Amino acid sequence: MEVDFGAGPRRVPRSVVALNLTAGGLVPAEGRVDWSQLSALPALRTMTWSGPDRGLVAALTIHDIRFLEWHDAIGRLDLSSTRLDTVRLSGTGLDSVRLSGLTRTLLVRRPPAALRVEAPEQGERLDLRWFCYDGALSIPDGLARVPTLWLWAGAGVSMRALSSLTNLRDLRLTLDAAPGVVSDLDELGRHERLRRLQLGDAYGLDPATLPDLPALRELELHGTRDTIVRALQARFASGGGPVELSVTGAKSQEWLARFLHNPLQDWVDESEPFARAACEAYEELVRVAESVAPDAPDRMASLECALRGFVARLNALDEEYELIDTILREHAWVVYAALAERLQVPAELAEEWFDDTRDW
Repeated sequence: MEVDFGAGPRRVPRSVVALNLTAGGLVPAEGRVDWSQLSALPALRTMTWSGPDRGLVAALTIHDIRFLEWHDAIGRLDLSSTRLDTVRLSGTGLDSVRLSGLTRTLLVRRPPAALRVEAPEQGERLDLRWFCYDGALSIPDGLARVPTLWLWAGAGVSMRALSSLTNLRDLRLTLDAAPGVVSDLDELGRHERLRRLQLGDAYGLDPATLPDLPALRELELHGTRDTIVRALQARFASGGGPVELSVTGAKSQEWLARFLHNPLQDWVDESEPFARAACEAYEELVRVAESVAPDAPDRMASLECALRGFVARLNALDEEYELIDTILREHAWVVYAALAERLQVPAELAEEWFDDTRDW
């Protein structure tokens, strides 16, 4: 069927359940959006939006949308009269968010330090996902009662940042850069109801500083040092206590001494020879690319040669080991694209070189 949100008629299946309004020219770049068109899509439950409100919040109070992804949100968002179950937000210009009592999951990427959030009962029924990455960490006072928190930080995080939380029961920490330090770990002792603790890539964790947590029943480590595992096993696994310890991605001291800061170091979980060769290929790429002078007349051609050469090395590794599956392929692209961006290679060129060269 045809709908027209203001950018001209577009064909959309009446049965569509998810709609990305940031793509395909469905809405005009600016000006009025005809949100009444949502009435023609009775099965629609998921929407993706970007930029200023332009009447979206008012439309959400009328239509039965349950999942909202909103990029580059700005100002004050009052979602308290919506039926949203899941809200995902990002935007450096975001001032405040007011949630509905029906909302069960809130994810915020790169939250502004002064962001205010208001949730019924201070978020007592909320699954909060606070992805600061390498930014400043501050949990709004309006979320003091959240029971479940997934915190994504950079190279380190202090547990003092969670001191305002009074009802924490399930905590997941993901650290996306080396050395992965969790400091002030003794501060977790104030969270007497904490039953589950997950630590991702916390290579700088000092297990001796983990306090006694009387309610703790599950401790999970994903990406860690084998020395940390042995210390925690001695404390929990062999003690006959109530804590179930599970570990994935434990790595040797020797491996981490060599490759801790290499973005492909996790590939050792598949095969050490495979991962070692991939890490060395990345190191060679960085070495060659950074040797190209910024003002070199053939800079772009030299970078193309280096980037294509890296992908060709991965082709050879996949031919030998047959280990580059969908997950590793996506990871390889993320690593490649991040370096290309750092080298100021236009994104469309970098993508073209990658897709032209890869065999996996």
